[in-house]
Amino acid sequence: MATTATHHQDMTEISKFDNGSTVFAGDNIIDKNKINKYPIVSNLGSVVEQVSNGEVADAFFSIATGAVPTPPSKILSGNVSNDGIVDDFEGPGYVTVDADKITVTPPGEVVYGFNTPYTQLEIVPDGIDIVNAKSNQTIGHIDPSSMNNDTIPGNMISVENIEYWYNRAPQGSRYTVEFCLDGFNDNRSYVTPDELREKFPESYNYSIKYPGGSPVLLYEDNYTEVEVTSTYTYLDSHPQYNDANREYNAKQFVLAWNGTVIPSNTYGCGREGIGFSAVPEKEAESGMATHGVCPPARSLRNAVWSLGFALPIGMDSGRDAVLYGYSPSTGIKINNTLDYPIKIQMWTEGSGPGMEIHTVIYELIPNSHRTNSTNSTNGTNATV
Repeated sequence: MATTATHHQDMTEISKFDNGSTVFAGDNIIDKNKINKYPIVSNLGSVVEQVSNGEVADAFFSIATGAVPTPPSKILSGNVSNDGIVDDFEGPGYVTVDADKITVTPPGEVVYGFNTPYTQLEIVPDGIDIVNAKSNQTIGHIDPSSMNNDTIPGNMISVENIEYWYNRAPQGSRYTVEFCLDGFNDNRSYVTPDELREKFPESYNYSIKYPGGSPVLLYEDNYTEVEVTSTYTYLDSHPQYNDANREYNAKQFVLAWNGTVIPSNTYGCGREGIGFSAVPEKEAESGMATHGVCPPARSLRNAVWSLGFALPIGMDSGRDAVLYGYSPSTGIKINNTLDYPIKIQMWTEGSGPGMEIHTVIYELIPNSHRTNSTNSTNGTNATV
């Protein structure tokens, strides 16, 4: 009677990937040379399985050497071939390595994570250490006297910004220069900046424009952008606040929010690094205010309101839509309560007090679900 090996082996010894790692169709995820082998005389069933699976070369090798490896069926499951090759599916799957099996799960229709510190600079007595924030290990050092673009990891932060921080911050302060994506909605492990650059360039280019904690789409299945609401407003004239300055700030608000994507049931904000022109304002706690951001903020606020969203953090329900003390870009946070991600598009038309400020929101709906969508309002509203 044929028998089969039942010996246990730690799957981490065989897997080429850590638990939760992102993989693609065609990736080889196991090292077959590291699979335990057992005497063929007591494991003839494994040879029979090799032959029945068409693994003739492996069967001949087992017979010739007198040793047969643990059958793939005992250690692999879910979208992995007997050779350890990830099956053909669209998008980034992920590996699960548990005590007995190695499994690959295909992606869902939407995969997103959050900007999370990965590479940080830390001020130390003799300069600046480069620290991996995930492992909290020092991986390099920078001499401030010879700092340049080549010595600073990533491409998010300029040398001037680092020098400004270094000359003013206390010992032990940290500055994030690279984000990874972590906290994924499907519980996969984090994706490093290098992996983002290489395999998900669009996600990488998006992530470096937004602050820590921002949601970033890694993958979305075949989908259609469905317009669900649109609004517009006018800049109007308030010469006491300098209309030219107000127009500049309004356009900066639009720049900060145009193209922002917010997954379902998450909060999102505008882009980082958008400058606004502030002027003295006695009512503001800081003594400064960015007049001109309220007209586009009203357009955006009313657009999300029309979708049933709550009043965004950092906004007021009145004409002065942006609260003092909140950045018009990163301080305002919108909670998407629709079933699918939304994409915000904003633009201006014309100039001066009559400049129009438009907001259109699209819902990114997988094509397989479009016939069931009931979220669309297709409304157009003027706000003043």
